[in-house]
Amino acid sequence: MAAEIERRFSDDARVVYRNVDDAEVRAEHEAVVTEIETRGLLYPVTVIDGVPLYDGAVSYPAIMRAVTNKLVEREGAQA
Repeated sequence: MAAEIERRFSDDARVVYRNVDDAEVRAEHEAVVTEIETRGLLYPVTVIDGVPLYDGAVSYPAIMRAVTNKLVEREGAQA
């Protein structure tokens, strides 16, 4: 999926995998991990711009739509 996102969106979007079993990752992303756990979301969780959107599975079409919508939203804010 990372290669497809890079191909479609160039430098405008990127995919990063974070293993929250790693103490350093948990500490660095504490706010998002806390939100995920407080809401009872199931891993894996897809997070876009610090907001957990999808949990329990990785849905390629849903992620592509969410990234597209986020980029359109940013373009509108810049206009």
